[in-house]
Amino acid sequence: MAIYLASTKPISRSAGRSVVAASAYRSGEDLTNELDGHQHDYTPRQNSVAHKQVFIPGGGTASRSELWNDAERAEKRKDARTGREWVVALPHELTSDQRAELADSFARELVERYGVAVDVAVHLPGAEGDDRNHHAHVLTTTRTVERGADGKLVFGDKATIELSDKKRASMGLGKSADDVTEIRQLWATLANNALERAGQEARIDHRSNAEQGLDRVPERHMGQNVVALERKGRRTPTGNHNRQVRAENAQRAEVIDFALAKMERAIKVMREGLDKVAGALDRLAPALQQRRQQAEEKANRWLMFAKGVGAGATKKAEADRLQREQEQRIAAEKERQRAIEKAREEAAHKERLRALGAQRGRESSRGRGR
Repeated sequence: MAIYLASTKPISRSAGRSVVAASAYRSGEDLTNELDGHQHDYTPRQNSVAHKQVFIPGGGTASRSELWNDAERAEKRKDARTGREWVVALPHELTSDQRAELADSFARELVERYGVAVDVAVHLPGAEGDDRNHHAHVLTTTRTVERGADGKLVFGDKATIELSDKKRASMGLGKSADDVTEIRQLWATLANNALERAGQEARIDHRSNAEQGLDRVPERHMGQNVVALERKGRRTPTGNHNRQVRAENAQRAEVIDFALAKMERAIKVMREGLDKVAGALDRLAPALQQRRQQAEEKANRWLMFAKGVGAGATKKAEADRLQREQEQRIAAEKERQRAIEKAREEAAHKERLRALGAQRGRESSRGRGR
């Protein structure tokens, strides 16, 4: 089952962080921060990096040392944001090459949307962690970037996602949180397209359980250290919480399945009854065909409602209500049939009276003739 994860956070000097160090760690390279002279050698991590690539607007690439040292120099404030990181979970159902292409496609979308440079590093699952934990770290500059005439990188204004909501409002833009939501949705779309091309049935959804209408409690994220402890047989608070959540979700699923099965049976009975009623109406008058179509459409809407409803939203009360509606329709149809039959009997009685009167008139005429 593919897992959805697309989170973002800034890399800020106010938190004591360096975007040069961040890139070195994620790419498994040896980079030196030219502003403070600190060397960040993470080459021992190279084996955990499955793929890495730098993208800049206009095509081409750049070295990480050049890109991120220039990004550091472009900021003058001691509390400046020097980068932004996106962390995305790559579907384990894809191949290594497919995951790399998916991460690169996400990077190209960010370059196109914001005009920033993007540094991608695809990481393999940890040796002691979840072996499905393929993920990518996507670092972006906080300013627009382009190649100057001299071939050097030129850093421009802050990208729109980095602006304050007040500044964005003056430019006719929504809140920056809206951008984050859109990018999260973009990631889901790209990942699902990749899964579809690969012939995989798994899909991800950027919406929360509540937004999807799912009556399910979300589990807590288990980091690499927690997964390692759990695999060694040591129970952790997070693992205990998730086990309890899974048990509760399983109970909810059973209730939902029971309610849906009962609802579908009731709807099936209702549709069969409606088919019988509609058949009788068809025989009485072709104009009543439209009623059958309307009844089928209503039954279909109820069926769609039943399949999408969460546990507790519809149970026995809803099925009883549908049963009462069916019984009312059948009773109404029987009443209408009785009315039609009565009308026919009255018409036949009148016809017999008329014929009897006509016969008596003929007999009276013959009597007078004699």
